[in-house]
Amino acid sequence: MGYLPKDKKRQAILEATLSLVASVGFAGITARKLAEKMGAATGTIHHHFSSLDELKIEAIQYHLKTIMAYDSEAIAGLTPYQALLQLLLPSNFTNREFESRVWLSAEDEMWRNQQLKQTYSKAMLIFIDKLEMLIRQGIEAGMFKPVLPARECAWKFQAISWSLSNYTYLGDVFLNLDTADSIVLSDVQQTLRFAGPG
Repeated sequence: MGYLPKDKKRQAILEATLSLVASVGFAGITARKLAEKMGAATGTIHHHFSSLDELKIEAIQYHLKTIMAYDSEAIAGLTPYQALLQLLLPSNFTNREFESRVWLSAEDEMWRNQQLKQTYSKAMLIFIDKLEMLIRQGIEAGMFKPVLPARECAWKFQAISWSLSNYTYLGDVFLNLDTADSIVLSDVQQTLRFAGPG
C-alpha cells in the first residue's frame, strides 16, 4: 500500500473492511486478514483504529454515509410516491448482494457488540425517518391517505422490501426481482391508498 494522506488511508481501510465483510462477515474480520487484503502491515490497521470494534463501527458509519448520499441524489426532484418507489423497489437496490451481506452481517454482529448495535440501530432509524418523511409529504400534498400511521407504514415498507430482496436469492422460480417489485408496489399503493398519478 503506497503513501496516502491519513484521511485517505482511513478511507481505504474502511472500504477494504466492507469488501472483506462481504466475504467473511463482521465476525470474520481480523487485522491480519484486512492487512493481507490491502497489501499492508497489520500495524497500519492498528495505527488508524484503536480496536477492531472501532473499525467495524466506523465501517458501518462510512457505508451509511455512502448510501445516504446515493439515495439523496437518486430521489432529488421526484414526487414522494416516485421517491418511495426508488428507495423500496428491490430492483433499484445498487449492488444488492453486497448490501445484503454487509447489513445482514452487521445485524448478526450487533448482538455481540453493544456499540455496534447502537450504530446499526441508528442506521436503520435514519432510513425509516426518510421513508416516514416522504409519506408525510405525500399526505400533505393530498396524494396519500394511508391506512396506518406514517411511521408504521415506513416500517412495513422497509420490512417487506428488504425481506423480498433477500429472498430472491433463495432460487424460487416464482420470486424474481420483477415479482418482488410488483409485490412491493402493490403493498405501497394499497397501504397508502394511492391510485396515481405520481
